[in-house]
Order: sequence, then C-alpha cells, then structure tokens
Amino acid sequence: MENELIAALKSEDGEQALYKILELFSGYVCTVLRNFSGGSLSAEDTEELCSDVFRQLWFHRENLRCDAGLKPYLSVCAKNAVKNRFRSLNSPAAGAESIDDFDVLPSELSIERAAELDEMMTELQKAVKTLSADEQEIFLRYFFYGEKTAAIAKILGINENTARSKLSRARGKLKEFLINRGYEYV
Repeated sequence: MENELIAALKSEDGEQALYKILELFSGYVCTVLRNFSGGSLSAEDTEELCSDVFRQLWFHRENLRCDAGLKPYLSVCAKNAVKNRFRSLNSPAAGAESIDDFDVLPSELSIERAAELDEMMTELQKAVKTLSADEQEIFLRYFFYGEKTAAIAKILGINENTARSKLSRARGKLKEFLINRGYEYV
C-alpha cells in the first residue's frame, strides 16, 4: 500500500495521495516526534513539526523510491525535524535573517561528506538485511522510529532485557559488517 501511495504522490493526483498519507500517517509521525524528543515538545511544536515533515514529503516526492516505503522516510524526516528544532534553539545563528548573517558557507567537503554518508547508508541497509527478523524489528523500532526498549518489548511480547540484548547483538553485528567494509569510525 505504501508503494502505491508513493507512486500516486508522484502522479497528477499527488495532492489526493498526500491527503491520504496525512490521514494514515499523521499519528505515526507525531509519535516519532514525541518519542525522539523525549516528550519535550509542546503540542503546538509537535503539530508544527508534523506539518513540516509532510511539507518535506511533498517537496521531495520526486526523489522517493517506490520500493523504500513511507514509514522509514517519514521517521527520518521527523527525527531530523526534532534535531533541527533543538539546534535552532541552541544555535548562535538562530537570530540570523539572511545568508550574510552566517560566518561559514558550506564547502565542497560537505558535498563529499554527504556522498560518503549516502554510501554508508546503503551499506547499513545491506547490513540490516543480514540480521534476523527479530533483530531487524528491534533495531529499526529503536533507531529509526525512536521507540524505547520497554515499548518495543511490550509490542513484541518479550522481556525488556531480551529486547536490549537483541539490540546490543544487532549493533555489534552491524558494526562488524561495516568495519569489514572499510568504515573505521563506526
């Protein structure tokens, strides 16, 4: 269903698809925002960031892959929205009104770093596929959806310590996988 919604979002009926996505995933995005912020966002901030996530989805709809699904994309956008909100609150540039107010412009190094991170994400996706189904579920729920181990354990019907152990083992396997592929600073 998510793949069809992505295809519809890219089509002429994109607005209708966006409304359907909003209807289906607003609660999910708000939950990710609350979980990732540790509950520190006000209801108004959560609502605003939720709108920002769907605005981001709309403006970048052409770059979406139909085989990737919506939840991972929305989850990452929500996490980034929370991070950006916290950064803006603590940033000396928070009061900047134009590009001239910033001391440093992005360099070519940032483009190289972005390409490097994109390559690493591809390797990480390969690594996650090598995990057992339980380990994948726990890893994705914890790191991408921002859920706590207690909540994950409850959903999966396992002991919280078991969830933590599986998460730890999964992280170890992923780290080893990436180190074997030349990523030293994992």
